[in-house]
Amino acid sequence: MTVEHSPSDDERIVAAVHDEVARWGIDRFDVGAMAHRHGLDIEAIQQRWPDPEGLILDALAHRPGDNAPPPDTGSLQTDLCDLAMRMAAMVTSDAGRKLHGGHLIGDTHVASTEVRRSAWLARAATLEEVFQRARQRGEMADGVDSLTVLELLFAPVNMRALYTGMPVDEQYCRTVADLVYRAVAAR
Repeated sequence: MTVEHSPSDDERIVAAVHDEVARWGIDRFDVGAMAHRHGLDIEAIQQRWPDPEGLILDALAHRPGDNAPPPDTGSLQTDLCDLAMRMAAMVTSDAGRKLHGGHLIGDTHVASTEVRRSAWLARAATLEEVFQRARQRGEMADGVDSLTVLELLFAPVNMRALYTGMPVDEQYCRTVADLVYRAVAAR
């Protein structure tokens, strides 16, 4: 029997994955338990996503409120500020805070560490064009790795929002973006 699968089913499944990861973390994610709790057809899920890692990766690629294209302001400095503000909006939202909490790595030797790494690298790859444009404009120093730039930019925002509870407002994002820009800008 072929199980029909619609885009709205995908949205329900992605939302269920987000809920499960927020509730249990990636390490304790279980497709069967998720399907049961959310009233989903496990066969349809497994037909579309034969392995749980692929399901988690697809779901994490569609984070709540994060469907805007990469910024293109014409300046790396303002693109970085836009990215910082987007991350701040994500991690200060209830859904974003919970979802990011599920990403924490308790044991670096578990297989799910690779899922987290793959999710991060896939997300970073969607932002590569920001850095390609900056290189074309001559704004970035030679040899600067865009992945490291994103880590420099997002780490303070995540630290404030997820660990200290201090405000992550536009001025803070602008300050972080300016510091990162000065660190990576062509001289």
